[in-house]
Amino acid sequence: MNADFQAVSNAIKLIGEATGWQVVGAVTAAGTIAMAFLQVVKDLTPLRRGFQHWWMSGWIASHTAEFNRTRQGKGVDRDTLPRISDGTAGTLLVELATGGDERAFYELAIEQMVAQMNAAVQITLDYPKQYYDLLAVMSEGADLDDVATVISDSPTGSRAKKAPPSGDYLEARARVSHRVQRNLDAIQISLGNRWQFFMQLLALTLSTLLLEVAILSVAGATFGTILIALVIGVVGGYLAPVTRDLVAALQTLRK
Repeated sequence: MNADFQAVSNAIKLIGEATGWQVVGAVTAAGTIAMAFLQVVKDLTPLRRGFQHWWMSGWIASHTAEFNRTRQGKGVDRDTLPRISDGTAGTLLVELATGGDERAFYELAIEQMVAQMNAAVQITLDYPKQYYDLLAVMSEGADLDDVATVISDSPTGSRAKKAPPSGDYLEARARVSHRVQRNLDAIQISLGNRWQFFMQLLALTLSTLLLEVAILSVAGATFGTILIALVIGVVGGYLAPVTRDLVAALQTLRK
């Protein structure tokens, strides 16, 4: 117990003896190296694609299940609103967003991916019967009567030339469209937060490991040096996103 206390005291003393610039330099170096490594990982590995594919598959599956449950509980016309499949919805989403190129779709930045999803959903509103599964998933939470009206009264094909859309259809479509937009906003916020948390966790881990290796190779493996590396590594990993944003801002100014 006394040995551990002495090691902690020595670690604190070492930190206190270091100049402010030395500590700042160590923290900055840890954050910068972690940020650079993460950028390489994001650019050269399928990390982003795998994460976004996994998250979106879960989102589509949960909303598919909720739509089918709500549909069954309300007892709607099964011919108008049949059960939907999450696999079909996911396939249609990629097909309409990027022409079926799944890799390109899930490698997009979150904002770009949601923008492509928005464009895809607009097509489902124009052709609700053809892309029914995707429309049902993306509008999940909307009134089922409105969804049924959009599908049954959609003025597509030759029918659009014969008569203008009814007022009920236009109102139902507007409400369904609003719900779709809210769901897209929720996807961008939730997925963005999860991705940011995941990257922050990786930055903390990487910077801590780098500092541990660097300090232990110089000062040796003692409890005090391990503690110092841990503290500086955690701070450096926490500030890694800040370093990344500063680099991005400087690159923008140069352009």
